[in-house]
Amino acid sequence: MLAVQVRFIYPFKWLNDMEYLPRNIRIDWLRFQVLSYHPSMFRQIQRILGLPFERKQQQLQDARDTNILALNKIWHEVYEFQGSLIGTCYPAAGSHEPYKHFVDLNGSTLAGVTFDKVAALLAFCQLEEEFVANRIDIALDFPVQAPRLSCRYWEVFLSDNLLVGYRSIRRISNIGNNRPGTTVYLGSRESERFVRIYDKNIDGVDYDRLEIEFKRSRAQWIMQEMVACPVDELPKFLNGVVCGQINFSRQREDIEFFKDYKYGPISVPAPTLHLDIERSIAFIEKHCATLAMVEEFMGLERFDKFMRSMLAAGKLRMKPRHRSILHNAKFLGVTALGVFLMLAQTPGAIAGGLTCPVPVPLSFQMSQKFPIDIVQPTPAEQAYFDNIGDGCFQINAGLGFQSICLPGMIVNALKPFVIMGLGIKFIFSD
Repeated sequence: MLAVQVRFIYPFKWLNDMEYLPRNIRIDWLRFQVLSYHPSMFRQIQRILGLPFERKQQQLQDARDTNILALNKIWHEVYEFQGSLIGTCYPAAGSHEPYKHFVDLNGSTLAGVTFDKVAALLAFCQLEEEFVANRIDIALDFPVQAPRLSCRYWEVFLSDNLLVGYRSIRRISNIGNNRPGTTVYLGSRESERFVRIYDKNIDGVDYDRLEIEFKRSRAQWIMQEMVACPVDELPKFLNGVVCGQINFSRQREDIEFFKDYKYGPISVPAPTLHLDIERSIAFIEKHCATLAMVEEFMGLERFDKFMRSMLAAGKLRMKPRHRSILHNAKFLGVTALGVFLMLAQTPGAIAGGLTCPVPVPLSFQMSQKFPIDIVQPTPAEQAYFDNIGDGCFQINAGLGFQSICLPGMIVNALKPFVIMGLGIKFIFSD
């Protein structure tokens, strides 16, 4: 829990208006991986943090003494301090692959690490061969208000479509135990953004905590921006990152309270949604050996029954993301085919009075990718076209090869077919 050394009674210097609640900013979790050719990365990371990490001993009876299980993977060396871990995996003997390292720091460890050390650690690791951010939790601790932040009507905000960007909510109330309190969860734990609003007691003082767990691409963006940000501006940046995750679609009286909490929001880019179904097909092809192994083990009849069962279960588990990929794949495939069929079936409109020389005596190597693949001519083909000027090329729209002349003919033919809403643009110039 990386706390700025400012008490609640003194608001931050960038909180110019006293109407905003003071707050403490903490980094409550930090996890990333690094590929590097430096075998001494651990010692350099430990030197930056200034913490006494100690080497762990192996826990697997059937593994070599140097192998440690951490983060669901096997590592050759793992070092621990207060539950935080730093690990290293050696490359194969004789290979030129880099070393793999991971850093997993929890809130207890980060309580003793200052902002400048965190920034220095991230800057140092991001200069290596590859830096992969896994997770960063950022928390704001506010003085207790009435009612408490966790006791607000978050379920109502979500059901009334006021809360932007979240589709699920869960509330847990602890009553009658040693640590009473309420926790509200917004979003899914598996997503790249997961919100926790709960009651927090630090050194005997009660606070309202707003904590965001960022993963994968969102965590990558935040850690990169932390390196680019001046150290004295990091509290303001992290505050804005957290405040930017709670947004309301419209004004209403019962959400006015959040104006006291929200200051300087910063938008974290949402993950890019890949709608190329070819990636899913490639994933299955990559694991074809596994499928073959299972088929040989089960036998053909049992394997077919198993696959039908898996497909039936998969259809029930398809999420909106899968439906979007499927919808766009079908729509774009039909649209692209329709465009080429229209071109093939209307030669008069395409030709427009132009004449073509003899067919190109060179064959094109055309490979079909989803949904459309633009084929670039080889140097020999380009030289041929340059020599004949406005020539022709052959295009196969599914009904055999058709001749299309360049350049004005193809431009005029394709200008009407511009698809904007699906993120595909054909940009032409005369």
